[in-house]
Amino acid sequence: MGLTLAKAQRRRFLSCVLGLLLLGGVPAWLLAQEGKTPTRADLEKVADQSTVELTTLGRKSGKPHTTPIWFVYDQGRLYLQAGRGGKTDWYLNLQKNPQMTLKIDTLTFSGKAKFITDPKEIERVHGLFVSKYLRARLAGMVGSSIGHGKVVEVELPF
Repeated sequence: MGLTLAKAQRRRFLSCVLGLLLLGGVPAWLLAQEGKTPTRADLEKVADQSTVELTTLGRKSGKPHTTPIWFVYDQGRLYLQAGRGGKTDWYLNLQKNPQMTLKIDTLTFSGKAKFITDPKEIERVHGLFVSKYLRARLAGMVGSSIGHGKVVEVELPF
């Protein structure tokens, strides 16, 4: 019994989708919610999550790179923090191209990096990270730089 062309195409498509799901290789930018713009209220609902999946474009390759990192949300603003003195790949990628995609739980949205340089604001945001993450507090007690990284505010589209 032969397959019609439409059935064969549908079977190939579904096989590809299943393969991507099984491999877990679907980058966040492919999962962006079309037609539904997230709101601040949506973001507030997931603000207590511990990580965000951050997708940037590689500064050399131009390919999407996704990494889970800590974040804090305060007074309608989302902040990220780069360790190693800003020598992390995601931070360097954002310096070349500040556009990013973020996924927290089921919420996916885009943003633009704003590099914070004001010492008082940096100290305030470091305090937010230390308050949210116990590991940052404990590591800071033994001299770690966790909770003392380069601060990036995510300029949100909403």
